[in-house]
Amino acid sequence: MGIQADLVVRNARIRTLSESLPFAEALAAWRGRIVAVGREEEIEGLIGPGTRVLDAGGGTVLPGFHDAHCHILLFGLSLVEVNLREAQTIADVVAAVAAHAQRTPPGKWIRGGGYNENKLAERRHPTRRDLDPVSPHHPVWLSHISGHMGVANSRALALAGITRETPDPPGGRIVRDANGEPTGLLLETAQELIKRILPPYTLEETKAALAAAGRRMAAEGITAAQDAWAGWIAPEEFRAYQEAVAEGLLPQRVWLMVDVERLAVRDGRFDFAFGLHTGFGGDRLRLGAIKIFIDGSLIGRTAALRQPYVDPPDATGMLVKDPPALRELIRCAHAGGWQVAMHAIGDRAIEAALDAIEEVMGPEAARFRPRIEHCGIVPPDLLRRLRRLRPVVVTQPRFLYELGEGFRAALGEERMAWTYPLASLREVPLALSSDRPVVDGAPLRGLQAALTRRTREGWALAPQEALTLEEALRAYTIGAAYAAFAETELGTLEPGKWADLVVLGADPFETDPEALETIPIYATVVGGQVVYEGR
Repeated sequence: MGIQADLVVRNARIRTLSESLPFAEALAAWRGRIVAVGREEEIEGLIGPGTRVLDAGGGTVLPGFHDAHCHILLFGLSLVEVNLREAQTIADVVAAVAAHAQRTPPGKWIRGGGYNENKLAERRHPTRRDLDPVSPHHPVWLSHISGHMGVANSRALALAGITRETPDPPGGRIVRDANGEPTGLLLETAQELIKRILPPYTLEETKAALAAAGRRMAAEGITAAQDAWAGWIAPEEFRAYQEAVAEGLLPQRVWLMVDVERLAVRDGRFDFAFGLHTGFGGDRLRLGAIKIFIDGSLIGRTAALRQPYVDPPDATGMLVKDPPALRELIRCAHAGGWQVAMHAIGDRAIEAALDAIEEVMGPEAARFRPRIEHCGIVPPDLLRRLRRLRPVVVTQPRFLYELGEGFRAALGEERMAWTYPLASLREVPLALSSDRPVVDGAPLRGLQAALTRRTREGWALAPQEALTLEEALRAYTIGAAYAAFAETELGTLEPGKWADLVVLGADPFETDPEALETIPIYATVVGGQVVYEGR
């Protein structure tokens, strides 16, 4: 007796992204994996009484979108806390805090974030003076959209013991007014002064946030995601992930990229749970790379640049890790079997990352797949080194749409030709991602940005760096899988791979690139299970 499929997708226009069979009409899955792809009549014999038949209604089927760099838990929390992504004025920020204060018991923390001073009419950060009148009885902490800074009110500063005498910590800065008093704005590592006193999220709060994130991502066609900074938000964060996946609250396949600052060093290696390292786990939840920050953000003027910012002209950003410390961290990770993922946005930071890769891993570095996350400013000499060393570049085209005008203001016109390049990276392993909740994480919006490179205001930023749709799709599927050592299991729709797919209401190859974000998601399937239906 032959196999009876658990799932059959039919009446579809399937783009497999496989070179052996690029197009098909139907697909069958059994025990979570694809067993057949082909014409309707070839798949029909696999349908039995227990088969779930998913009629695509003539829609286009693609491999499921795979977000190679996002912050799943942070995104989930943004859905349930103070969300300032749409704030347009300081008054909007204050009003959102005031609304939460009215329904929060006195003394309890109010936290949230997502504000971007470049989008606020005042073109400045909120301060404690703005927040204090509406939150006299609550400590408040609001993270910047970049995650590299945040604002506290006076009550929070007092609880943290931050005064005019508090020194700036290494790798961070307490912003002060003309009188030397803290404004409430804390940059980079200075945020830890607040974060260390924040009350911990409970296990149930953490799982609820993951569930909220999982539902939204499923509705966007995301079947896999890599949390690019795991282990610093909640005391039982990994347990919450494990239980959320086991209970079906988080239906995506997940990789956890471990925060290097949370790892102790023993015998020249990172000491993590009896020697566990990248790759440990199952089909739904695995350990990913070690995450190392090298610099900050462009819009926050903390990304490390070789030449000063246009505004302010005396700033060049900061290296969070100096080169010797960075090399030692990478050496420890490499010796312990960890893949390394380095946050490097400015050209000075990217140069430091490449120097460390070359020194620690040598000429065969590419086989270990070191990752450069973001890779924001890439002048010609660094581009040549990227092509030679071939690390995996994990970048975010949606930044161009939402943050592009802030980049232009920070860098000036000349450097925009090197800012978040895409086409120039064709000779380098490339994965696309969102970095959500920094920007909108819907993959179709990310694809649209990769093809158009337009800002929200309508400016085209280095249009010669645009990708084709085929290239962008591959980077959001095959490239993302490669970045996680999962290309033999994910990224294309062919027998033997996991049945992770998305059904779209229109063919993106027949859609105006400026309208890709309007394509509806009909269904999302993970491991042969339908986790979202939008019709």
